[in-house]
Amino acid sequence: MDAADSLRRFVFEQDEILGSIVRLDATWQRLMDADDYPPEVRPILGEALAATALLGRSLKFEGHLTLQIQGGEHVRLLVLQCDNELHMRGLAQFGDKLPGSFTELVDGSSLCVTVETTSRKSERYQSIVPLSEISLAESLGHYYRQSVQLPTLFMLAADDQRAAGLMLQVMPERKGGSGRWKRLVADLEGLDVSRISQMDESVLLSALFPEDDIRLFDAEPVCFHCDCSEERIEAMLRLLGANELDELLEGHNPVEIRCEFCNAQYMFPEERIQRIVAEIRAASGKPLH
Repeated sequence: MDAADSLRRFVFEQDEILGSIVRLDATWQRLMDADDYPPEVRPILGEALAATALLGRSLKFEGHLTLQIQGGEHVRLLVLQCDNELHMRGLAQFGDKLPGSFTELVDGSSLCVTVETTSRKSERYQSIVPLSEISLAESLGHYYRQSVQLPTLFMLAADDQRAAGLMLQVMPERKGGSGRWKRLVADLEGLDVSRISQMDESVLLSALFPEDDIRLFDAEPVCFHCDCSEERIEAMLRLLGANELDELLEGHNPVEIRCEFCNAQYMFPEERIQRIVAEIRAASGKPLH
């Protein structure tokens, strides 16, 4: 893991306002290596990667968090996933002719945040809001105001080398409003977001909030990790059913499956597919041929 791939939380001691800063180098490069993303898509994908890490640490859960943008003509699907240990993966699917602005790129899309817990009993929470703001950062702020009902600010940046983000949020017990919240937000107006990725965290916070007493916590590692496996791919193939697997075998030996998250290739020779088909039909009581 690259030393820059980390998230650091901080707290304003007197005002009970929380914050996080995330910087992602190797994780961002690994995600981009999985596909040839055009320059119009890379900024929103990188910003979404940073945002997902910030969300993953701000929401308390054991399991997986998914940030998804879907339903649009240009960015047809954008998915970022993060677990409670800040292991991340993601992908984007897009059209041929892409506009340059965020609002045009996500026109008609929705932002969906899903948390699936694995501790004790499995539970699933999902919130969907329209992408009606001028940036992903403002759209996420709208998501928090609507779904979590906490004053929250995001600042996100991404280029070809690094994805980075900053998040501020009033603690739940103080959601009625902090006396300094408006001032802190005003302090960040007009900030060049590239500073988030370029300056040391302690130097950055001192420069942004020179009047405030801030406690900065130790860095937490963030890394790219895909949990695909041959067993998971076989389980997916079984869900297709015997007839569709028969059709898949026509002209495909071996059957090649590529993980869209990490680009890993899985090969299933004809004999193995036939065995899977036979097991499916035997379990259903249908004839093998």
